[in-house]
Amino acid sequence: NVFLRYNFAMSKCYKCFRPEKSCYCKYIKSFDCGVKFVLLMHPKEAFKQKTGTGRLTNIALIDSEIIIGVDFTENKRLLELLSDEQYYPVLLYPDENAWTASNPALKTQLGENKKLLVIVLDATWPLAKKMLKLSPNLHEIPKISFRAGYRSPFKFKKQPAEECLSSIESSYYLIKELQTNEVVKIQPKDAPEVLLDVFSKMVEYQLESHRQREEAGLPNRYTRHQNQ
Repeated sequence: NVFLRYNFAMSKCYKCFRPEKSCYCKYIKSFDCGVKFVLLMHPKEAFKQKTGTGRLTNIALIDSEIIIGVDFTENKRLLELLSDEQYYPVLLYPDENAWTASNPALKTQLGENKKLLVIVLDATWPLAKKMLKLSPNLHEIPKISFRAGYRSPFKFKKQPAEECLSSIESSYYLIKELQTNEVVKIQPKDAPEVLLDVFSKMVEYQLESHRQREEAGLPNRYTRHQNQ
């Protein structure tokens, strides 16, 4: 039955939006990192990107959500979060003046009552820059980044610079630095490792898929996404 074979081939997990054969949900044990994460996801990342890690990040982090769009200037949900006094919002984005988890001012701003709200631009780097440019309400938010330099094993997908990381890696390294600097306390302490574990499984799967395509003489399916 051609129809049944087609539907089986196209069957999708509607939690991570990946094909069922490459669904990683079973490897994810969700945890509370003590931080509210908001992933501002570009529509191409939400509906077209084959290697997006934003949804996996969302599944792993209990207090997280996805908002899809490009210009967030008047996004009702984001505006609600930014004006909510229980949060101290920061934008996870590289900048020479960006705070790090070791900055004492971060603990001062959080005090005893505020929860850190981390906003992540979930898109390719060119699209992330466009989203930031189009959303002036994000310009006023303090930026936060990493103290250490990390490198990604995202080998099958070329990044614009070697220090560029995927959304799931960026979230992981920030959480680990926040944990190390006792900005947040996470139980069990190794809970954040699930982020890199599932990412590693995705990388392994994509590398094997790429190898099989090369052997079959098929083109690299990721090349066209590099500069979008």
